[in-house]
Formats: sequence, C-alpha cells, structure tokens
Amino acid sequence: MCERNLLRNVILIPRMVNGSAKDFSVGKIGPKLKILIIRPSALGDTLMLLPALAHLRPFTEVLVTGRRPGLDLLKPYVHSLFDYEGPGWHKLFMENVDPATALPIPPVDIVIAFLNDPEGRVKDNLKTCLPKTPIHIFPPFPPEGGKIHVALYLAQSLQTSGLPIDAEKAIENGYKHALFDKQLGVDLKIIFHPGSGGMKKNHPPDFWLELIKEAGKRPLFRKGSAFLLLGPAEKPFHGFFKENLDGERVQILISPTWETLISLLSESPLYIGHDSGITHLAALHGIPTIALFKNSSADQWRPIGPAVRVIEDKLDLNDLIRETLKKADELLEETVNTQKPGARSQESE
Repeated sequence: MCERNLLRNVILIPRMVNGSAKDFSVGKIGPKLKILIIRPSALGDTLMLLPALAHLRPFTEVLVTGRRPGLDLLKPYVHSLFDYEGPGWHKLFMENVDPATALPIPPVDIVIAFLNDPEGRVKDNLKTCLPKTPIHIFPPFPPEGGKIHVALYLAQSLQTSGLPIDAEKAIENGYKHALFDKQLGVDLKIIFHPGSGGMKKNHPPDFWLELIKEAGKRPLFRKGSAFLLLGPAEKPFHGFFKENLDGERVQILISPTWETLISLLSESPLYIGHDSGITHLAALHGIPTIALFKNSSADQWRPIGPAVRVIEDKLDLNDLIRETLKKADELLEETVNTQKPGARSQESE
C-alpha cells in the first residue's frame, strides 16, 4: 500500500480549535477536503506557501511534503508534515515504480506538486500510487523576470486546481496581518542579518559595519540592544565584525538554534536584512522589516507582512545607508508609539 511507511516520517500536529489544541489520532479523518501539497524547497521558498495555507485552514485538511527547516515552520497551518528527505520520496523520479511499495502517501482527495517534471514521470508515479486522485503539477516558481509574486503564483496554482481559495484575498491578508505570533519584549532587540542564500544578493560587510555604527548613534536605536545574526555562509566575517564592532553594544550570534532565533524574532521591533529566508520569516512574524534587494526581484520576492519596507539596489552605499536608517527610524517610531499607554485602546476605538 502507498501509505505503508507513513508513520516513519510524519509529524502529527494538534488541530487548533478556538485557540486551543484538540487531540486527534491517525484514522480520524474529518469531512474536510484532504490535500497533499508537495513543495521541497529552501526556507524562503517554503514560507511563500503560508498565506495560502492560512486561507485554506478553515476549509481543508492539508498535508505538506517539503524540506526542513521551512517545513517545520508550517506546523500551525497544516494537519501533518512529511520530510521529503525521508524514506520513499526519491521514488517520485524513478522508472517503473511498484504500486505495492511505491510512495509514503496516505489517501487524499487531491495532490498538488510544485516540481519540475518535463517528462511527466512524477505525475505518472503519483497516479500509480493514487490512481483515482486528481494530480496537478506546477513549476516551482513563476517565470523569472515576471511581475507575479511567488506567493500569489502558489495561491493561484492552488485555486486553478479547484481548491476553495481566493488567491488575491489570501495574499492581501498576509500583507495586513502577521501569520506568526509576535510579542514585543521589554528590551528592544534590533536584528541585523547581512546574509542570504546567494552572495550576489548581499551587500558587502563594510556596508553592514557602517550601517550598524551609524544606527548606534541614533536615539531610538540606543534605547534597545542590537544583534548581528550570522549564518554559516557569513561565519568567515565573524572576525571582521568582532574586531570592528568592539564597544558598539552589538551581540553577534553565529548560527543560533531555531528556538533561539524564533524567540529573538518574536521580541524584535526591527529587522534589517537582505532578500533571504530569515527576512521572510521576520516579516511573517509581523516584525517591522527592511528588506534590501540586490540582484533579485522585489516584484516576485517582496517579504509578506504588515510592516515591510523594501529598498532596491539603485543607490550608492552611502545613500543606501541613509535611506535604510530613515526607514528604520520611521518603523521604530511607529513601534514605540504603539507601545505607549493608551495607544492600543485608541486604535481599537
């Protein structure tokens, strides 16, 4: 059976009902449409599914196959998760798959995969495993250089497949409301992240050094604490930043755990970074986010969130620093004002 190995690599997620978790067990399948979405992608690419998943949650039971760490971040919006690197999923691309031992897929009502499948092999193998189930295959991304946002492309693909989703409204909701919980702490933790998944998208370390030093002179920045977030690709610059930021009240974090990162993001009033997965994660938390775009399309990859500012690579570095700090001051001022006594009650009137 196709579901033979299901329990080896499935994560069961409590279903949220009126803000609380409700227990369920394998085999308790409700009347909702049961959907399998296959999207094995990097962090930011995976997070682009969130607006659509949030829109679908009340009406469907969604299962997602993808790659970690992005896969695990989808937990609040799905019924169960499958690790694409787990047993069996490589058979999607094999010839002559035996339907008796094929893929670790449970019975579902529809399958939607975002994969390159020029020869149709993936679709054929899915049909072998689920012969009576509609199968829809889409390229992982919209055409490069186009104007359609990746998240909208994914939502429109789901809508085209017949799912109960209004793609435009799903994305609009993502721009209006944070899709992850956020709670501002007492200490304002301002995050700088100079990395991304591609060096061509990054501004040089000298830019970040000057930006952090200039930020430290501004009153609103001095009310909080600064964190410089370095991933594995930026680790070689640790010595440079440590030497040149000595005395600047900046804490350098190298590849923090996901628990530490999520905790830090949930308490941050401002995040500044390149077009990266962490930047998308910050924006989806509702954190005031400044996204610096270089050699990538803001039309297609603008972070989704209620407080995002985008700066494209059309300025020299000095002007870019000034523009970044100007937008940072605006966002921090808005955050500080919303924290003043009576601000929230006035907004709700």
